[in-house]
Amino acid sequence: MGLLYQKRRLKVNKIKRQIAATRANLQRIRILLSLIMIIAICYGGIKILKLPQWYIDSAKLSAADPSVIKIQGNIITPDYKIINMIRQTQLPYVQVFRLNTKELEENISQLQPVKKVYVRRFWFPARLTIALDERTPAFLLAPNLESEPNSALCSDGTLIDHDYLPLNPSIKAKKLLTYGVRDGLDEVWDKKRVEEIIRLIKAIEAYSGQEVQYIDLRNNSDVYIMLKEYLIRFGEINDTATKRAKWIASILPQARSVEGKIKYIDLRWDDSQYFRLEGAKEIKNDQTQKPKQTQQATQEVKNTTPKQEKIQEHQEPKVQEEQQIHGDEILD
Repeated sequence: MGLLYQKRRLKVNKIKRQIAATRANLQRIRILLSLIMIIAICYGGIKILKLPQWYIDSAKLSAADPSVIKIQGNIITPDYKIINMIRQTQLPYVQVFRLNTKELEENISQLQPVKKVYVRRFWFPARLTIALDERTPAFLLAPNLESEPNSALCSDGTLIDHDYLPLNPSIKAKKLLTYGVRDGLDEVWDKKRVEEIIRLIKAIEAYSGQEVQYIDLRNNSDVYIMLKEYLIRFGEINDTATKRAKWIASILPQARSVEGKIKYIDLRWDDSQYFRLEGAKEIKNDQTQKPKQTQQATQEVKNTTPKQEKIQEHQEPKVQEEQQIHGDEILD
């Protein structure tokens, strides 16, 4: 019995050793296969990353091929100006997901109408989308009504050169008359000054119910604003501008009832407003005219006090002198 037990035990141990050896061999095979798979994946990954579809084709980029680059959001900025800035940028030849677009964004941002640039990268095939956030022109600058605008002025005070004109018809910008120089120096625009003009225009349009056609800023102390029906002599744009603009609501109904053609509505003072009729100078100087005609020549609003009438009598020659200095081309 003891011998038989020994034989069985040896046989069992032999089988166990064979199973252990088999498991060890399988484990070695698994490790080997894992290493082979890792090497294959790395090799394949490297090969895939080196495919040309991961890289921006510089030739197509310079040619602005739509398969490589798309430009969006440029209403004012022409495509060719953006493409020129792209050509001036040295993009490194790396995979698109490693591409640093900061230099490209900075270069395109140098264009006057551009406020912000967003460059989006797309993988396989590699391509770029350039999205622009442009400034909004508030005014078109011209020396007179007959001339074409020579530049555009944005709400933040940025000037856009003639190269970007004419603007897209979808952009509603008002004409602003200016010579572009002040006291022998170039006209200076800033955000605060532009916002003052915009606020004044909005106030006048709100109280008058009419759209402003143009603003004459060739003389800062004697500003003219043209509505659909009447020309307004507004004077200087200062702290009282909004207060004076409110008088439009009460003056327009009276202006429509006046006999004769109104040359302009005078809003230069916050305590006195009146109309100037065509030919008012001749009527004023003619002492033989009837009182009714004199009243039509300079018709004051109802809330003008006797004291204000005296002020206007003293101001009348000044009005006529300034009228001559300003010129007839505005008032025609």
